[in-house]
Amino acid sequence: MGRIRYGLWWIDQITAGARSRMGAVAGGAATVGRELRWAAVLSVRATAVGIDRARPEPWSERRLLFSATVVAVCALAVALVLGFGVARWAMTASDSLPFAAAGALAVGLVLLPLAYLVFASKRGGR
Repeated sequence: MGRIRYGLWWIDQITAGARSRMGAVAGGAATVGRELRWAAVLSVRATAVGIDRARPEPWSERRLLFSATVVAVCALAVALVLGFGVARWAMTASDSLPFAAAGALAVGLVLLPLAYLVFASKRGGR
């Protein structure tokens, strides 16, 4: 019985340093995770408040024409890049899939602000 207890004590002494370092690393990672979560919550709250405070105002004809021209040029550029990307993906092996997926993500990110501008309305009445 004495040898078993001595062996367990010896293993405990040998691994004590590694266990304490693991605890410190886990504690640090947990602290970083809490800070990142708090930063994300603050960012989401600030974004939501900013969106709620947005008050659309009528644009002049010149500003509307300029905005439509910019959106059209950007859409043409994205369509051109996506067209070449999809053509390349269709002609090659399946390892080109991330390019097409990134293009689809870009289109989605472009459509989000456009959808907000189209459907934006101030909550509550004036």
